[in-house]
Amino acid sequence: MDTPCNRTQSNARPVQTLHLSGTDNFRSLKGMPTSSGQWIAEHALLRSDQLHQLDAGAWRTLERLGVKTVCDLRSAGERQRYPNRLPEQGPRQLVLEVIADVRAEPGFVERLAENPSVENAENMMLDIYRRFPSMLAPHLPALFGLFESGDVPVLIHCAAGKDRTGFAVAMLLHAFGVSQADIIDDYRLSGRRFDDLDALRQEAMAHGVFRLAKQPVSELAMDAVLDARPAYLMAAFDAIQRQYGSVNRYLQEHAGLDEDGLRKLRARWLTPPG
Repeated sequence: MDTPCNRTQSNARPVQTLHLSGTDNFRSLKGMPTSSGQWIAEHALLRSDQLHQLDAGAWRTLERLGVKTVCDLRSAGERQRYPNRLPEQGPRQLVLEVIADVRAEPGFVERLAENPSVENAENMMLDIYRRFPSMLAPHLPALFGLFESGDVPVLIHCAAGKDRTGFAVAMLLHAFGVSQADIIDDYRLSGRRFDDLDALRQEAMAHGVFRLAKQPVSELAMDAVLDARPAYLMAAFDAIQRQYGSVNRYLQEHAGLDEDGLRKLRARWLTPPG
């Protein structure tokens, strides 16, 4: 059952947060403010961690919210290990694999394996986020196409609902006109500590980090991976700035969103002026 509570973004009405049984990091972006003084009017955009623990009641909650599309950013291996099991008459699933694989850099993985310290865990996260712009770029037309076609509300998720989902949602929020400060405020809500996780999530987290470090790592290093530190998301923004000059240029080049496209997007999904 979804239980509303409130969080507040700067210069905005309270934003409704929903509890979804079986998830740890689920929320709606309804009510997020924009620079025009408008806000995201409906539950058009939702975000979550992985959905493999959802029961029939949780799927009914998503049905009541009107979710039409579940956008899964995980790899094939992750989907096989923790399948979503969408109901037959439920939303469609759109798979957009966003894989920022640090294992592609042997030197970095060797450093992490030799010294699985907090510093190296933080450096790993910064390196991953710098890769997100290039990893998401091929999928931007499909992602923004959902809002053009009206196949929303869309629930975007990955494993923890923080990193890949955090970057994808940040690009959508930017396109809606949400300030970078409010984007980061929302991102920070996804931060966790290892002790916060239930046993199943602890097991999944430990498994994923062990695959990289080849040995157990401290809880402090785990916390560095689980946390939603502004520096992580800013590393992605900085990478875009260096390569494209602005997020708008990045979205125009890869999603085809020019100024007219942004105006149409905002006119359709934001509250009317005044």
